[in-house]
Amino acid sequence: CGPCGAGSKEPPHLNEAEAMAAYDCVSPHMATAYRKSCHPVAVTYRSWRRFSRISYPAQAHGVRFMNNYANDVARADYGKWEAAGKMPSGSVLAKDSFIVGENGSIAVGPLFVMAKGAAGSKSAMRDWTYTMVMPSGDVRQDAAIQKFCNDCHRRAGAQDDNLMFLPLPFRVAIGSGK
Repeated sequence: CGPCGAGSKEPPHLNEAEAMAAYDCVSPHMATAYRKSCHPVAVTYRSWRRFSRISYPAQAHGVRFMNNYANDVARADYGKWEAAGKMPSGSVLAKDSFIVGENGSIAVGPLFVMAKGAAGSKSAMRDWTYTMVMPSGDVRQDAAIQKFCNDCHRRAGAQDDNLMFLPLPFRVAIGSGK
């Protein structure tokens, strides 16, 4: 297990209608849970551009379903996917998450945040800072989170600026980052 509770189990399969219904059901609970943190991203990310057509299974972040959002600074480049290149300073990406239990119950998962700092601010991490906003409102941004997230994101490589993009079937149209 990693610091976000990631395990080796696969998320249950949800068809598109089930994924949309699950997100519609849990979405207001996510907003309430994350706002308890008073973290600025937790309060505003839902007004940003969403880049996932529907919630998608993301085993790398635990047995969760996720949705990707990008702030105004990031959205034009992020929408180019693998052709995005280096994201500009001030880019912030957020992934809200939920868990579907074996009995069909749905629970709020963490909000995962990547924020791009000024060039050279964290060169070993390509200038990214990682944050987890827990459903309890607790904010995790400690050294263990930075190391764990960066170690995984480094696998994407410099050509993708350490970004791991969501699977093709769940993306909004390529280049529609406006």
